[in-house]
Amino acid sequence: MEQNMPSELEYAALGVLWTKQPCTAYAVRKVFQQSPSSHWSGSAGAIYPLLRRLEQRSLVRSRSRGGDGRPARLYRLSARGLRELKKWLRPPLPPASALMNIDPLRLRMRFMEALDPAQRRATIEDALEQMREYLKHIEAEALRHEAECDPFSYLVGRGAVLSVRAQIAWLREARKLI
Repeated sequence: MEQNMPSELEYAALGVLWTKQPCTAYAVRKVFQQSPSSHWSGSAGAIYPLLRRLEQRSLVRSRSRGGDGRPARLYRLSARGLRELKKWLRPPLPPASALMNIDPLRLRMRFMEALDPAQRRATIEDALEQMREYLKHIEAEALRHEAECDPFSYLVGRGAVLSVRAQIAWLREARKLI
């Protein structure tokens, strides 16, 4: 990766700012915390320094928020930040292998032979149960976005739903094979 190019997390933060601006670091943090993806960290220890780095690189601007007495800053994209965000959204995208999700289940599957058959079955059943529960949650979120006529948030949720359904089908196949 070229030096000074934002990371995927930084690009995601630029996107969140674009949708919410002006907003506080806390508002950005809440979006990450509510994300169905465990890939993003919504911790204060991650978001606040990330926004400072983006500001140091002139991708975002901030100003003090007045009013309620709490020290907070309002962030917004700079013109340079908007250019970077748009550049990231357009082709060329990274190679397909770089677009693959981090998949801890697929990683664990590679080493399942280390477990005895009963432990393998228990692990797969646990994963299936968790994925079914998670599917209920993200299906409801996708439907909420659809009802709110928010096509982009709906499509994000729909992509998550289809991915989880595919993982459930894969786990069912694994259960039969092992």
